[in-house]
Amino acid sequence: MEAGATHQHQPSLAVIGTGIAGLSAAYLLKDKYRVTVFESQTRAGMGVHSVDYVSNGITRRIDIPLRIFCRGYYENLLALYRHIGVEIVTSDHSGIFADDAGHVLLHYGNIRWGGSQISHLKGRSWLRPAAWTLGLQSRQFFARAKRDASQPDLADMSFGEYLLHAEAGRAFVDTVLLPMLSVTCTCDYQAVRDYPADIMLEYLTCGIHEIGIMSAAKGVEDIVPRMLVDVELRTNSPIATIEPDGQQLRVTTQAGAKQHFDQVVIAAQAQQAAAMLSGFDDRQTLLHRIPFERSTMSVHTDQQILPAPATGLSPVSYHVPPESNRAEVSVDLTKAIARLSGQETVFQTWNPMRRISPNRELARVDFTRPTVTRDSREAVRALRKSQNRPGNRLWLCGSYMAEKIPLLEAAVDSSVTVAEQLGAAIPWKTGTPAAA
Repeated sequence: MEAGATHQHQPSLAVIGTGIAGLSAAYLLKDKYRVTVFESQTRAGMGVHSVDYVSNGITRRIDIPLRIFCRGYYENLLALYRHIGVEIVTSDHSGIFADDAGHVLLHYGNIRWGGSQISHLKGRSWLRPAAWTLGLQSRQFFARAKRDASQPDLADMSFGEYLLHAEAGRAFVDTVLLPMLSVTCTCDYQAVRDYPADIMLEYLTCGIHEIGIMSAAKGVEDIVPRMLVDVELRTNSPIATIEPDGQQLRVTTQAGAKQHFDQVVIAAQAQQAAAMLSGFDDRQTLLHRIPFERSTMSVHTDQQILPAPATGLSPVSYHVPPESNRAEVSVDLTKAIARLSGQETVFQTWNPMRRISPNRELARVDFTRPTVTRDSREAVRALRKSQNRPGNRLWLCGSYMAEKIPLLEAAVDSSVTVAEQLGAAIPWKTGTPAAA
């Protein structure tokens, strides 16, 4: 029997959403199921907000937001990328921190040494006692965090409580740590403090500061097609309801089209998943306990956002106003992303506070991201338990469903869990040859 005919006799499975969670779920399940992927936008996700940047006669695609990662924390993501043949390159994300008046508080750079990186003070930071204080408090904090990371009582403590318990230096926490973590988690400072301490310390002690940052060499435009092989993709198909119907689940689009599936994987954010469900009251209630925050990202060429003088700066600029609950963080993409290095300076700014000249703005995108609290963690554990019920056909998949910060790794981790529960082999665990 031909392969195509065999595929038609496989059970049917719908994947709702094409972020990294949905894409990886579809990829992992395509050999065992007949997979249909639904996407509400005009093209598959991850790259849905990407924008073309043209300068110096070169056109390059800019991902919004940036997708960066590191060894040590992103085990499944890196294994997936290696398996599908994504080229990975190092990326410099050293930074400069300035207050509301533009005064530089700390400026550091990174030097690559073999497979590691070494951070050092840059510019006039060498001459500022306050910068040396920040550096000392940083070293003390990370030394303490590595000792504490395996302590069992961390799960009962918020990260804010841990900072007080560890007597972390106030200047370092307010000037460096909270601004860095707020952009990593795309949330405000209070949400960072509300994270369970063990989840936050697992990330902070994974070696990211010693190993450094990486990114996909060609961006998401190279990743998405590799994960949509042998699946049916339906764009412009927002889902209205997913409900039980006999031994299957009925999926109804907002346009009114109905289709039945043996299994459904919802790879949308928690609040979006809750809105789709009908007849799953317990899961809807639990999904509403997953908090999320709204953020704004701007891609632009306005250099007025940089501290003065604007030359010789590290790629990431943190604007840290006192008494604010978030930082404004700008990445010089031509310094941080290798494929953009030949173009005129272009920035991606998260949480823009200051005016960006409209004629220099290429795109402005609003999006939501989940966060983690001790309560949401309990809700997620209950959701995972619900998926172990006999005869379950509805699977929740996304960055909020893993015991991690809701980043790329958590999204892939959740898809691996679902794929294994549905009987699929994980190629990087079974030694399956990588894609050509």
